Order: sequence, then structure tokens, then C-alpha cells
Amino acid sequence: MRRKAAIVSIVCLLILPLASCNFLGLPEYELNVTVEAGVLGTPASGKYVYPDLEEIAYEYTPLNEKHSVFVNVDGTGATAKGTITLYRNTVLLVRLFDVRRAWKVTFFTSDSTTGTSMDVTFSGADILAGTFSDSNGKSGTWDAASGKINFNYSNWESYKFTGTLTSMSGTWSNGTKVGTWGATSI
Repeated sequence: MRRKAAIVSIVCLLILPLASCNFLGLPEYELNVTVEAGVLGTPASGKYVYPDLEEIAYEYTPLNEKHSVFVNVDGTGATAKGTITLYRNTVLLVRLFDVRRAWKVTFFTSDSTTGTSMDVTFSGADILAGTFSDSNGKSGTWDAASGKINFNYSNWESYKFTGTLTSMSGTWSNGTKVGTWGATSI
């Protein structure tokens, strides 16, 4: 009798891990999608269930072609069109890119590897244009349309920064001085 109980116990212990694998089938994972106002695309907002290692194609565009789409997969920025391979529960957040907040901007001259950093705060009535100020007391205007950003100082020589909106990086100029810049949200 003891032997029979031991065999049943061992069999149960061996089957238990299989139960977590969907009884020998592939595990399933959730894709939670949130698409905010101003964006069209697929998949639409909702909760979806897919088998392990399923590739899900996604593509999003802004309703207004001057706006830019920001896609976030599990906290990491992604392109507006691509695929996701599910191997865990995943969150996909899609919204219009809005530069209006504080950024740590670092810029380099073309002949130097040493950067200069400053905090820049962008503000304005909408996501396409406004004013900015930096941690050095300087300020100017900015515009962000069709994936590009420009911000030009009005009280710091003739510094002009241009770049790609969703990566917040690009080039700058001040007369004959030129270089590159990059920014991270703070």
C-alpha cells in the first residue's frame, strides 16, 4: 500500500509542472494594448491572448500627419511599425509624442568628445510648438512637426538645435560652430 501511495505521489509531482505548461501545449501570454486619442492602427486597444513565441505585427499612425507617434513596449520605446514576439505578458502603449516636459540636453562640438549639459523645459499650448527655458536662464521657441524638432534660442547668441523628435537627438549650430546633441527625459 505504501508503495502504491509513493508511486501516485511521484506521478503527481511529475504532472504538476506540466500543468503550468498548459498540459503539454504552449503557454499563453497576454498582450495589453492601449492606444490613446489621436492615433490609429492595429492592434486596437484591448487585451489579447496569444501562444508562446507568437509574432504580432503592429502599425500606428497619427490622425494629424504633423504629429508623431510614440510606441512603448514594456517600458521601452519602439518604432511606430514593427513586430512583437511574445514570451511573457506584454504591455503596448501607443500615444502622440509630446515634448512638453523637462529634458537633460547634452551637446557636443564636432571637434570634442566632452559634452555640455543643461536642463531644458519645453512648454506650450499644444504639442506642435511653444517656448522653452533652460537651467542657465536662457530661452527661446520650439516647434515639433512631422517627426522633426527645432528649438532656437532668442537670448543666447544664435544657437539653433534641429533633430528627430522621437529620439530627441540631432545637430546644432551657432554661426560657424556646429555639433551634435541628444536629450533624455528627466
